[in-house]
Amino acid sequence: AQLVVRVLPTLLRLVVAEMHRAPHTAGMTLPQFRVLARLNERDYRAAELAQALEVGCPTLTATADVLVRRGLVERLSVPGDRRGVLLRLTPAGRALYRALEAQAVAGVAALLAELSPQEREALWLGLTALERGLHRVDIPDPAASSGSAE
Repeated sequence: AQLVVRVLPTLLRLVVAEMHRAPHTAGMTLPQFRVLARLNERDYRAAELAQALEVGCPTLTATADVLVRRGLVERLSVPGDRRGVLLRLTPAGRALYRALEAQAVAGVAALLAELSPQEREALWLGLTALERGLHRVDIPDPAASSGSAE
């Protein structure tokens, strides 16, 4: 457990560095990548997304503004809620997210290529077991308990 906790921050830095190498990512920040990743899952109301990312609404608004200007995210009104704002990836945003994911996977694959076949198999077994464990644990999603208004 201690090794997983110790390795994760470095692995995350590698993944972020790889994502910065993807086309059309100049000047993008980790919070922008996080918004794209969440919106790749589904559309979010702005307040719900802020809560899911554990940031304030003004911070999310500023981050979304940049992504909207870049044509990666669109803001939609919520029917029946004059103040409600729905955030959605545009086709360009979805394409960029796919490129980011592919770049991150390539970076991790390059790292894993240095391992022996036995080490790769052991890592796969360990990570698969960890993934199974994560599916059994009830990890609260901050967005699921969102009751706040936009």
